[in-house]
Amino acid sequence: MYFFLSKILAPFINFTNLILFICIFSYFLKKLFFKNFFKNVNYFGIFILIVFSFFPIGNKLVNTLEKKYITSVLPDNYDYIVVLGGSEETSKTFITNKLNLNSASERLIASVKLANKKKNSKIIFLGGGGFLKNHNLDEAEVAKIFFKDINFDLKRVVFINNTRNTIENLKELKKLNLQTENSSILITSAFHMKRSLLISKKLDLNLIPYAVDFRALADSDSKSLLNYYQGFSIVGNLQSINLFFKELLGIYAVKILI
Repeated sequence: MYFFLSKILAPFINFTNLILFICIFSYFLKKLFFKNFFKNVNYFGIFILIVFSFFPIGNKLVNTLEKKYITSVLPDNYDYIVVLGGSEETSKTFITNKLNLNSASERLIASVKLANKKKNSKIIFLGGGGFLKNHNLDEAEVAKIFFKDINFDLKRVVFINNTRNTIENLKELKKLNLQTENSSILITSAFHMKRSLLISKKLDLNLIPYAVDFRALADSDSKSLLNYYQGFSIVGNLQSINLFFKELLGIYAVKILI
């Protein structure tokens, strides 16, 4: 139920879409009734859209999700490296017959890095497909192509591909009945780590966070007004607030539904 509800409501979970829908509907509704009320709603929606477009508010908010996981303290020994899917471009890989990854590709790269440090460890890849209508390839199949391309021993990788979101991923991990106490590392994007650990805690999985794919960290130079002007992007600002809004809703959904 959670999966289908999240996918059906997906266009409205996008912050930019939501504000635009409000602006469009309020514009037409003000012509029918409650003229002053819907006119104010329309103006407010436009104001909010402009503010989040021109100022890096979304970036600052995403940073609140990421900053706790900048430093990763790993145990001397670990047996399992759990990596969440989400970096795999399934349709592009199928069409081109070549590996295609997105901006979260550090998830897979980091899993190999950690596995190479501990030769007896195993990678557990969790990911199937998050679409209502699945592509010809799932995330696990694309991940398998990645490991093959870099000549990583596939005997050291366990692929779980019957999952559609983070909740199902970690529920399947729970079914493996692994001894995860201080021996299992969780790899996912930094902005997604808080929600992932929240789910893990509710499932009594003791996972050690190793965050990658940081989206909102910046050095001191990039905080200057001149550098912000140089890299100014309305699309980029809106993408950041969309990312934060979706993740925030996901966190509250986990707290309520699990």
